Amino acid sequence: MSEVTDIVVPILQRIQADLGEVKRDLSDTKVVLGAKIDAVTARMEEFEDYFTYTMGLTQQNKVDIHRVRTEIAAIKAQLNEPGGQR
Repeated sequence: MSEVTDIVVPILQRIQADLGEVKRDLSDTKVVLGAKIDAVTARMEEFEDYFTYTMGLTQQNKVDIHRVRTEIAAIKAQLNEPGGQR
């Protein structure tokens, strides 16, 4: 029985050491990935603010263009009326 123990125990110790290394590597990887995810999240929040601002400006521009077109149409209508110039 001691021959089996002599063979198995070193193998189990090696497996245990390897698992310890994997756990340490995994812990380090989690820290690195966590930092990268935080950086990407911050960048996406910056983009969100930019896009929200830009889309707000775009919507405002569309409203302004619509208002200008409406005013131009009203001016054209007045010009096309008989005696239309005021």
